[in-house]
Amino acid sequence: MKNRATVSSILPMMFNPGAFLQVRLKDVSFFFSLLVPALGFGLFFLQTGLDLFKTGQKPMDFVYTVSLVGVGYGALLVPFFGVLLWLFLKISKSKVSFKEAISATCLSYSGLLVYTALGTIFSILLNWRTSIAFGATGVVWSMGATMGTIRQLSGGKTALSVVLSTLFGILVLLSWYYVGNM
Repeated sequence: MKNRATVSSILPMMFNPGAFLQVRLKDVSFFFSLLVPALGFGLFFLQTGLDLFKTGQKPMDFVYTVSLVGVGYGALLVPFFGVLLWLFLKISKSKVSFKEAISATCLSYSGLLVYTALGTIFSILLNWRTSIAFGATGVVWSMGATMGTIRQLSGGKTALSVVLSTLFGILVLLSWYYVGNM
């Protein structure tokens, strides 16, 4: 069954990351876990670009460019946060492997992927501006899943998970801010 769970991993990681990680993390393809934040942020940035295009603030070329920036952001920055998480967990004497830390960190953005997929559908089919309602909500939802993920990976150390979740939440919001102002 190894590396079989892919799309079926999304909703369990969104709603109950601790239980999912405890039982099924090893079943998820590492490559698939890397795709989750890349696609999630790619769709979020696509929605932002479409919203700006619909209001006449940006041309369609901007939409394509910002979407690619979003894919790069999710593909590079979120796994980097997984590396940082692994380092913090090693300091706290956790036995989580490098690959598990990165995979779990990436999968914690499953909520973002679900929200942005729905938001993109509403944006395209109904011509709604959806980046705040769906994209930002997906990022915020993922912060809760990140806290559950960190708590599970740290062996249930609640204080450590709160501190690290806060740190990573700040890093995501700051990096998102800086990427958005480039």
